Amino acid sequence: MAKPNVLNFSERLAEWATQDDLGVDQNVREQARFTLIDTLSCMVLGTTARQAVAASNAMQFGLKQGSVRPVGGGEMLSISGATLVNGARAAALDFDDYELSGSSHASAPVLSALLSLAYKVPMTVDEISDAWVVGYETIIWMGKALGYGHYDVGWHSTSTLGPIGTAAAVSKALRLSARQMSNAMALAASSSSGLLTQIGYDAKALHTGLAAEAGLKAALLGQADATGNCNLWDSEFGFTKVYGTPESIGFKEMMKTMELGQAVNRSPVIRKLWPSCAYTQRAIHGAIELSRQVQRTSDIKSIKIRMPAPFHRVAGFGVPNNDAEARFSVRYCLAVGLLEGRVVPEDFSSGGFNNPERRALAQSIELDLYELPKGDTGDIGPTAPEKITIKLESGREIEQEMTFVPGGSSLPMSEVDLMQKVQACGCSVDLAQAYLSISGDVPFLETGLLHQVSPAVSMAAR
Repeated sequence: MAKPNVLNFSERLAEWATQDDLGVDQNVREQARFTLIDTLSCMVLGTTARQAVAASNAMQFGLKQGSVRPVGGGEMLSISGATLVNGARAAALDFDDYELSGSSHASAPVLSALLSLAYKVPMTVDEISDAWVVGYETIIWMGKALGYGHYDVGWHSTSTLGPIGTAAAVSKALRLSARQMSNAMALAASSSSGLLTQIGYDAKALHTGLAAEAGLKAALLGQADATGNCNLWDSEFGFTKVYGTPESIGFKEMMKTMELGQAVNRSPVIRKLWPSCAYTQRAIHGAIELSRQVQRTSDIKSIKIRMPAPFHRVAGFGVPNNDAEARFSVRYCLAVGLLEGRVVPEDFSSGGFNNPERRALAQSIELDLYELPKGDTGDIGPTAPEKITIKLESGREIEQEMTFVPGGSSLPMSEVDLMQKVQACGCSVDLAQAYLSISGDVPFLETGLLHQVSPAVSMAAR
């Protein structure tokens, strides 16, 4: 007798909820109507309450300012809608930068909101830069307070820290008072969420858009003088208590060594050379180096990669079945780098990850995983090295040890690398180069950067 399928919660609920007849009795339906009247009455009475007025004023901002276009082109959207889309676009290919203090993608949510807002709020080049700095500082120092354990236990830090960093950045751009910015950050903390287990699904990229949108809305609420508990960070049931671990030092302790304005120097931005998970970048680098010593796949007898187990838990897909899994598969990325001597965006298309040779090689790669010491910072550096070892049919053994991550402070992205990435993304190298040296007092909208349209959108328009 076949064992019946066991449904998970959402499947079971959906199976019930999608029936024409929910099977509830008359009392339940009466309660539903009773509740609707009760709740609707509360809404009507609450129309002029301070909190409701603040919410209305905040949401009116976008309507009054008018719609804007998301970065890359497409249909006009509200400012918050464009912010969400910007975030999803920034994170979709996992090509955006990241930082190791909070193990988050810091720039994508912050800039997704700022680049939407820039259409309606006048900002110079220096002013949008300053707003990004404020957002980045916020995320870095929060990461110091929580430590790597916050990420390692399963929180997607881009979703938990991103809304708060975005709220601070947008508050700066809106020229809010310190009180309003603090309230905006506290309000944004109520949107901190997002689980790492969503990796491999569309939700992972959408987290960035949702974080950006939540941060933007929190800043608009702060502008409307809505308040939050600004003492929530280390309080009894506050942020550290809920999102931290026993190793988290908390905000009070962190602030003893906090140097505002130094976050970029203390925790540099890490920029990706390849459109895949941060934990695949060293493997790709090592594989490309080793590819020069391997003539044919048939020359390979075995491949082993030694890497930290926590890193592999994030980038742990084996033979991928979709682009999201491919970007989070160390073995697939290693296989591509070894076979091709390079990794490009097209390698994550269906034609790339369905390539039989790549799939066979990825399947054959052996893992040698090790745990990080308790309390480790989770830096992708010398304290957590990786090594690829290849045994050839000839009996020769070749290996490549990777300590520093490409694009990090020890192996920084050069301007040449950046321009190659700009071109690969379908953007203007001329505009990008001009922006790097333009005067800080030039209005941001005059740079022309927001006028660029994605090649895909341009083709669709035809």
